[in-house]
Amino acid sequence: MRRGFVLLIVIMILIFMSTVLFVLTEVSNKITFQTNRVFLETVEQNMISSGIAWTEYNVENGNKNIVREIQLDTAGIGTRNSQLAVTIEKIARKQTEIAVNTSCGFGSQSFKHNKKYIVPQRQ
Repeated sequence: MRRGFVLLIVIMILIFMSTVLFVLTEVSNKITFQTNRVFLETVEQNMISSGIAWTEYNVENGNKNIVREIQLDTAGIGTRNSQLAVTIEKIARKQTEIAVNTSCGFGSQSFKHNKKYIVPQRQ
């Protein structure tokens, strides 16, 4: 009788431990998914900032050979398959209109961003 009671306690502890491990695995997967999402949002914001900074630098320095549409290198700031394209739509005296297109992905998640920005020129 005593052996059966101990065996029952051991089985209950195993069931409890496997339930805890299952819950911890699910929580860990959710945290990993959210961390990857925040990482991609940060990469996307960095690429947008880089596109705007590239435009500011080239327009303010009066680059005569400025390209209207360019694919910028994202090897240092993005994921393996990230892309950053900047299109200069209108250069005016006080501001420049640009379109920034980004895409980045990691695992099963991917972000795409297409938006126009007005970049003021410094005096």
